[in-house]
Amino acid sequence: MAAVNFYSGFEYKWGQTGGVIDLQDDQYKLGWAFIGSTPPSVEQFNKLQQLNDEKFAWLWGQFKSAASARKVTLGANDLLGLNKLLTAATPDASVTVKGMTAYASDAEAAARTIKTKALTPYGLGLNLQSSARDTTAGKILTVGAFGLGRAGADTTTDAWPAENLSTLEVGAGMYYVPNAQGAASNLPAGVTNQGVVFHRQSGSGGGQLYASFDGELAWRGRRSGEYTAWNRALAVGDYGLGAGTVNPANGRDSVNPFGWYYQNRATTWGGGSFFLDMPYGTSLNAGLRLSTDPYTDNFYLNGGVSGKKEYRAACKIWHDKNFDPDSKADKSASIPTFATAPKTNEGPVIYAIDRQQLLQWQTIGSFTGYASLNVGRFVWGTSRDARADEVDAIGQVVAPTNTRFVALVAWAEANGHVVAPGDWRKGAFVFSRVSAGSFRLPDLRDQFIRATGTDADTANARLLGSSQNDAVERIVGSMRLAEMIGGVPSTGVFLEERNPVENSYRMTGAGFSSTVSFDSKRVARSSVETRPVNTSLHPRIQI
Repeated sequence: MAAVNFYSGFEYKWGQTGGVIDLQDDQYKLGWAFIGSTPPSVEQFNKLQQLNDEKFAWLWGQFKSAASARKVTLGANDLLGLNKLLTAATPDASVTVKGMTAYASDAEAAARTIKTKALTPYGLGLNLQSSARDTTAGKILTVGAFGLGRAGADTTTDAWPAENLSTLEVGAGMYYVPNAQGAASNLPAGVTNQGVVFHRQSGSGGGQLYASFDGELAWRGRRSGEYTAWNRALAVGDYGLGAGTVNPANGRDSVNPFGWYYQNRATTWGGGSFFLDMPYGTSLNAGLRLSTDPYTDNFYLNGGVSGKKEYRAACKIWHDKNFDPDSKADKSASIPTFATAPKTNEGPVIYAIDRQQLLQWQTIGSFTGYASLNVGRFVWGTSRDARADEVDAIGQVVAPTNTRFVALVAWAEANGHVVAPGDWRKGAFVFSRVSAGSFRLPDLRDQFIRATGTDADTANARLLGSSQNDAVERIVGSMRLAEMIGGVPSTGVFLEERNPVENSYRMTGAGFSSTVSFDSKRVARSSVETRPVNTSLHPRIQI
């Protein structure tokens, strides 16, 4: 049997083949006070020694692992093992050799003799760019290199380093573009020359993104060493796209970039003041214009004059509101028909079925809308009931807001036919606003219509709509009493009747009595009323 070697003893524990009894934490902390309280057992001593061996084994494992990593060999008689471990060189890390990366000393870094060790700050400084535009491979970029990392543009280092943006072999980066270089770079129309360019060259290919100081954006690509033409990005609202209409840059009487515009200016081409310009080519020659009169159903098309910035005369577009596809009738030459009068302007003249009338869009006093040109006209009604375009003039009350009567109410007010409720009377052509919701019409029943002018009896002028009491033409006749006695008959409306009498009062030279009567029918047609020859019709007013 071999004797115990302390060095190899690090690899195993005391009593590892003997019996042990686990110690509790509070027992271990009491130490000999616990074990010495009763005769100690073998198992207790074994466990105590094993705990000490486990601690030493853990420390030994740490040293051995570190030594193995640094390729240091430790031995039982080697008193310098720990020193060799602390001063050992660390191997480079690689995919095949694991370890820590060593740092070169200042001397090694300065001499650049150690390529496998990381550089010190001094060594790093030896590999920085020589300038902000140094393109040497392997150099470390500094703040401001190729326009990157600096807050403000430095015109001496950050500016585009060539005559224009088409110059080749410029390092990739973000550059400030001065006005001169921008002006020489054929930027798109409307893009400010001063700005910033994001540039990347990849052999004979590449690309550039340019943002002007005024917020315009342009870009282009590069292939086979040549740049393509610039493209300009549209913002919402440019040329009226993506937002509302805008004023045309070149005016309505010229051609504008493709866009949606408004300008209230007449042109020789005609068309509406809302218009969509669609020019031809980069020279903006006239191509096609679509336009409309604001807020109407009138639409127009203009074709361009070849090679010029002007359009041909507008052609009005036919559609289902001005052209009947079934009958092929031009609705502009016919009358639009509606079930009832619309409240919006649908054309100058329409026909309303419910009114059985042609109505014209017009303004009458406070009213604007569709109304008959005959509104307010007195007519004789020949039908039993008022027609759709009439209303009885019998003194009835109507609602002034009723769509059938609003134009009539406005007409009566505009022509001075509205009087106070107390001044309204039958027989006069007058209206009266009884209340906010009641409007009284004239009552012309039992009336004979007479033209205005000078009254034959009084020479007074008759006012429009006024009424007049009845009168009978003067009727005359005569008789003489002396002739009555003498037997001469009466004339005119007088009649003498002579009757013989007996034992009566006798007048001189006569044997009879006389009765004188008056009756106008002896000389004129008469009745219980005064009237001319007439035909009875209903009094009505057109609405």
